[in-house]
Amino acid sequence: MFEDILLVAPYPRLVDLAEEVRQQANIPFKIILGNLDERSEEIDMCIQNGIKVVVSRGGTAQYLRQRLSVPVVDIPVTSFDILNAISKMDGKGFTQIAFITTANIIVSTEHFQKIMDISLRFEPCKDVSYIPDKVRELTREGIEAVIGDVTATHIAAASGIYGQLLESGYQSLLHALNDAQRVLEVTRLEKARVKQMEAILNMISEAVLAIDKQGDVTLYNVSAEKIFGRPRQNVLGHRLAECLPESKLGDVLARTREEKNLLVEVSQKKIISNRIPILIDGQIQGAVAIFEEISNIQKLELSIRQKLNEKGFIAKHTFAEITNNSNEMVKIVNQARRYAKSDGTILIYGETGTGKELFAQSIHNGSKRDAGPFVSINCAALSEGLLESELFGYEGGAFTGASKGGKQGLFELAHGGSIFLDEIGEISPSFQAKLLRVLQEKEIRRVGGDRVIPIDVRIICATNRDLKEEVKSRRFREDLYYRLSVLEINLPPLRARKADVISMAISFLRQECIRENKNLYWHDDNIFRSLPQYEWYGNSRELHNFVDRLVICSEEGELKQEFIEEMLRSKLDEREDEDHLTVRAHKDIKRMEAEILSKMLERCEGDKNQLCRELNISRMTLWRKMNYKSDT
Repeated sequence: MFEDILLVAPYPRLVDLAEEVRQQANIPFKIILGNLDERSEEIDMCIQNGIKVVVSRGGTAQYLRQRLSVPVVDIPVTSFDILNAISKMDGKGFTQIAFITTANIIVSTEHFQKIMDISLRFEPCKDVSYIPDKVRELTREGIEAVIGDVTATHIAAASGIYGQLLESGYQSLLHALNDAQRVLEVTRLEKARVKQMEAILNMISEAVLAIDKQGDVTLYNVSAEKIFGRPRQNVLGHRLAECLPESKLGDVLARTREEKNLLVEVSQKKIISNRIPILIDGQIQGAVAIFEEISNIQKLELSIRQKLNEKGFIAKHTFAEITNNSNEMVKIVNQARRYAKSDGTILIYGETGTGKELFAQSIHNGSKRDAGPFVSINCAALSEGLLESELFGYEGGAFTGASKGGKQGLFELAHGGSIFLDEIGEISPSFQAKLLRVLQEKEIRRVGGDRVIPIDVRIICATNRDLKEEVKSRRFREDLYYRLSVLEINLPPLRARKADVISMAISFLRQECIRENKNLYWHDDNIFRSLPQYEWYGNSRELHNFVDRLVICSEEGELKQEFIEEMLRSKLDEREDEDHLTVRAHKDIKRMEAEILSKMLERCEGDKNQLCRELNISRMTLWRKMNYKSDT
């Protein structure tokens, strides 16, 4: 604080008064005794060492203001100071007295025109250079004495008349020092605001360029430096047309209208620019341009999509990837394309491996929500409690093991996009009621929370069950069924559209060759003609697995029909083995059924959900049949 304020005292008495003020008012400041350009080097050194405000008076203050870059505060002259100067001339018999000093030192003089029999003239001069001529002029006119600053009194003495120094009193100096402290505080706040603005402007990726109404550059951030290739010191404060002639921001000053999403070229870079005029009370005060390289926008979009992809919130597939050589599939794809344009809930029926999620992703990418997230969840893979917390989210501390800050549910994460609920037929009746409420109210409440969160989500469901039969048997709510089946798609099994088998196999083959980095070729697609003869009960998933094995087991070079048929016979043999189970005969049929289910579960590697899907039964039915106990 000591190095912040400097008092430049034009006369010694002001130094003594300043010491008195410093002791009594507890205002820290540095003092230099000097007049006009005296001790200018010492003053400059103080500025370099951190002085931020200078206090002085009269011509000295004017002179310093012209040559220094820091604020200069004037010491005012009060009525008391004027009367004090007049009183010091008491008894000298002067009747014609002139106050001659610079204009910045005399204030509120209109009531001092005449005191007793003394005629007072106040002659403020524009600056100190006018004072000598003014003193000589008034001397010729009969002025007997001059009251003024150091320069005026020296010239008066040289002209043969009396000169009385107009000194600033205690209150005048204190007032000036308080003003200096206020200037310091305002300057600090302004610097903090500027630094904050600079930090914000330099943190954002967009380039920012601003000019005032004269066309001088007032803002120019780091991103703008990178685009224009010119350093800030060569741009800030300079005329835009001179330092950045390729910028058209100056045109906004003349047109006074916004210009958005303009494609321009700067330094051989493609730029998207938005230009905005700054209008205050209808008057143009400047303009701002915000712009960014197209390449950066593309990178940002790619980064966002990659992050969504990492979270599984992006749909990768489109209708173009769906093989539809059969007439039935052509109709189904066209139907799905029409459904994609609407926002209605879609229910997709189909066996495991028929491509239900492929259609769901294609519908999302063909809809108006394609820019939003695509969230997928298998309802059969989670228990009811876990499914609820995953779909609806939970608040911190809602249950043991819950994250401290809570967690967003998939419905929240899918806001603005689509959510795919696979195996919807497996959810419990109690959870069906909760899902129905979400569909009706279009809002969710997190587990353990009391806040209602509105959602905007398109729902796509899939199942391998006949939900109409489930409704009849009271395993599925009728009202929920009608909410889900606004639009329905029935995907036929691969064995019912054998015209697509060869095309799908070739597509899978090319994918696997790339993935395995293996070069395989064939001269005629007829080498695959045996594939449609197989039933492909696992649908496209089974066909894909077969092609995967085919690529792994084949040698580099030409793919032969004989090798494909050999691999297919091997698969048929495996299928026959899978179809045979050895079970001891029992009189109790239900006991034999339990043993059969136990062996089938072993082949499914303990995956009860998979076994339930293959047998088209619920987990409760499977549990009841496997835990049968005879009465004997």
